[in-house]
Amino acid sequence: MFAQNSILSDKETLKKIEFGLDSIYNFQFNQIDEICKELYEKYPKHPLPPLFNAIRIYWQHFPVTPKGPYHSEYIQNITQAISSADLLLDQDSENTEALFLSLMARLLVMQYYADNKESSKVIPYVRKAYKITKKGFTLNKEIQDFQFTTGLYNYYREAYPEKHPVYKPIAYFFPKGNRELGIKQLEDNWHHGIFLDAESLSFLVYISLHFEGNYKKSARYTKELNKLYPKNPLFLSYRIRTLLLQEKYNKALPLIQELETKHASNEFFKIMSLIYRGIYEEKKCKNFIDSESYYQKAIELSDPYLPFMNGRISYAYFGLSRIWERKDHKKATAYRKKALDMSNYAHLNFD
Repeated sequence: MFAQNSILSDKETLKKIEFGLDSIYNFQFNQIDEICKELYEKYPKHPLPPLFNAIRIYWQHFPVTPKGPYHSEYIQNITQAISSADLLLDQDSENTEALFLSLMARLLVMQYYADNKESSKVIPYVRKAYKITKKGFTLNKEIQDFQFTTGLYNYYREAYPEKHPVYKPIAYFFPKGNRELGIKQLEDNWHHGIFLDAESLSFLVYISLHFEGNYKKSARYTKELNKLYPKNPLFLSYRIRTLLLQEKYNKALPLIQELETKHASNEFFKIMSLIYRGIYEEKKCKNFIDSESYYQKAIELSDPYLPFMNGRISYAYFGLSRIWERKDHKKATAYRKKALDMSNYAHLNFD
């Protein structure tokens, strides 16, 4: 029965999904509605159509946040994908395709709530996600993209409690991972994955920057990400950040200008361009008056996107603390404290 509903065995549809996902990640949405419609018509009860639509919503209206206008639509599609996958698993608990899509949907919603500091809403999804992840350790030969979840587990099981010691007692209840193997698996899925190749590369950027503090390695990954999806402003933003962290200001400037001109209509990326312009003016040009103005403007505009962009806004507060260190130590300390309160990774400060 399920074989009739298997998308992975439908090569023609699979090609359209791959094309659609690449188009979404590259912010080219003109053919996506047509692909969505075809998926729903061909597979009305399958988890992939609502999951595909959720991914479209997330990127087309980035950033989707719990207070924003697209929250309900996004969560509704994710919930539908989970329900449809679980119905298939009720019929066959070993259905590899349904297991993968159930896990993928759960991971997306968990990441969504975690990014928006709503950790309590992550909890209901954790147990099932962990159980499927464990199964995925033996299923990556059937579905390549299980390398993504296996790689994440192997890396984060070791790195997260090390970076955040408060979680060490909880980590003892989970089987040990392997950081090096986790990186290798994520890189393998970046090169060979069908659904999660871009996500694998994106997580390699995040890991190398936030957990390893390896700006050179992160820059290599962001260069690849920006090259693969040149119209994606978030990936452009990643590229700018690693260049600024390496103090490669001349390389960063044209990319900052690109963010300022091509993506000014999106308020989130306008804020990011203000922060990066502020860093450039402060660090490269020593133009502290203009730099402070850019930082303050970014902070003023950021409220609708908090707490999602807390870490990014911390860059502006770190900048203000450096500028005011020359004029008012007390005020500089206050800005520094604000920056540290908003940032989970204090080494990302552009000092």
